[in-house]
Amino acid sequence: MTDTVPVAAPAPSTRRNVTVAAGLFIGSFGLSLANHAVSTLLQAAAKDIAPGDPLGFYATLTTFGAVASVLAIVFAGALSDRTRSRFGRRIPWLAGSGLLGAGGLALAGFGNAGFLVVIGYIAFMMSLNASIAASTAVVPDVVEARRLGLVSSLLGAGNLIGGVIGGFYAAAYVTRPQHGLSVLPVTVLLTALVMVVLLPRVSSLGQARTPGGIRGFLRSFELPKGAQFWWVFTGRFLFALALFMTVMYAFFVATRYLGLGTQEAGDLLAVCTLVMSIGSVGAAVVTGPLSDRIGRKPFVIGAPLLIAAGAVPLILTAQPWALIAFYGPGGVAFGAYLAVDAALMVDVLPDRSRAAQDLAILQAANSLPLVVAPSIAGVLTKIGGFQTSFLGTVVAGLAAALCILKVKGVR
Repeated sequence: MTDTVPVAAPAPSTRRNVTVAAGLFIGSFGLSLANHAVSTLLQAAAKDIAPGDPLGFYATLTTFGAVASVLAIVFAGALSDRTRSRFGRRIPWLAGSGLLGAGGLALAGFGNAGFLVVIGYIAFMMSLNASIAASTAVVPDVVEARRLGLVSSLLGAGNLIGGVIGGFYAAAYVTRPQHGLSVLPVTVLLTALVMVVLLPRVSSLGQARTPGGIRGFLRSFELPKGAQFWWVFTGRFLFALALFMTVMYAFFVATRYLGLGTQEAGDLLAVCTLVMSIGSVGAAVVTGPLSDRIGRKPFVIGAPLLIAAGAVPLILTAQPWALIAFYGPGGVAFGAYLAVDAALMVDVLPDRSRAAQDLAILQAANSLPLVVAPSIAGVLTKIGGFQTSFLGTVVAGLAAALCILKVKGVR
């Protein structure tokens, strides 16, 4: 066990609540914008980087990025809990991640060789997930229990709105993807700067360090105990898998399954993003505060069921409207899930003294599907075409809802 002394947080005040909420919202917005834009732009760039097998290159790229993401979010979370500085435990990681992410995106944008793009993407995904680990841990550090749903909804809204803007940005550069990539480092740096300025900087120098040196540090990586924690982990994993199996390949779905050209595909994805934004932002704003009153589970159960339902039209027809129909309920599901998910994660924490580490493990449930989704979707597509992959989305969504039904002791 880690011997820690809690850091004295500033006394609650309206001004502090506003600045924390603004910092988390803007951070979530900026990181999501960059992540969504990078995903589409790299799919578009793959045909020039690896003309012989763009789908295979993108699958390899995202697999390396996902492995780096999981390692980064887990280790950054654990190390963040143990960071001792006059700026606190989280701020150094947010600042360092911003610099690493900007450098990685610059390399991916300006690199001409495939291996440079892979290295840059790995650096970006490591920085993205280290930032997520540190910023998410701010919630149990300073947010009052009665405000968890509200702050969770702001995180979700920032994520969603950033994804919408990132989608439109990518659509504007879809025929010039590397030009689009070269601009994004500025977004990452500005996002990090805003979080560093607005989020609490409470010295952690007075906290006791982990006893036992390196061995003590490694022992602290024992997995959390408690069935509720792991049901939530599994539910998050399956929900993200259901979503990523289709959304990660939206550009390829549009071009290879629906038969659209590059610009037509970019225009369709822009429409899909707009449709998703209408449902997702509305759902995020409403469900977060509402979950403080009626509980988290109804929304986290309903969300993956909507994802499953949204995939049905894609199974039945290869028409552009079917992809839009997926993004419609998918947007509502994504918004509702993200709005209450952060609060649900905090609700099931077994030990808040290692909040960042345990939250990082739960966050890894969102990154792990990135490792397996390309392989699963690729195998299913080879076996029975894209429709079989869409069927996998349905199955994963139903299983995710069943997992949350097993969570007890949390509303």
